[in-house]
Amino acid sequence: MSCKSGNKKTSLTETTNRIGIRKFKVADENIKDSIVEYININGKEYANQIWIVDKKNDTIGGNYFDTFIMDTTELGKVTKLQFTLTKPTIKWESDMFVVLPDEEKLKEDFSNLSEIKLDTFHSFKNDGISNDKLLNLDLPLNHIVEFGIEYSTSGKKRIRGLIVERGKVKGKGYERRLFFDKTVYVKE
Repeated sequence: MSCKSGNKKTSLTETTNRIGIRKFKVADENIKDSIVEYININGKEYANQIWIVDKKNDTIGGNYFDTFIMDTTELGKVTKLQFTLTKPTIKWESDMFVVLPDEEKLKEDFSNLSEIKLDTFHSFKNDGISNDKLLNLDLPLNHIVEFGIEYSTSGKKRIRGLIVERGKVKGKGYERRLFFDKTVYVKE
């Protein structure tokens, strides 16, 4: 199970060397593959993103996100980052936010998240900024987060953090965490 609730079940298991993208055959005749991205979180295997693919290789389900980050930016300019929870795991009415830790202090396996400074960026629906121009576009404003970063030094930079989905099902609160690790090159 990938959600957290009052019963504290998570998708963390002891590492069995499945880190990376793995394909699994499914017994359903309409589904070709279940594709799972496993990552190392705090020394344990974590099912991060999941894609369900039909016989035509179209993604028809799962739990995954899309990111928009320019791969190159200029020193002193704001670099736009956009995260979209393309397929929520809890429900379409759930909300999401992005947590961005201090990259220099974050351990490779995210094991010290609770011990370092974190910045939180809320969805368009809950960011406190008027998004009136977006209301008529029929976008899932509760599943889109956008913000900018300005770098003071040039070179290759890593952007790591997590996307958190929160929602309720039958009055019970659930949370799902999806981790990301992207790079951007800052030129002078």
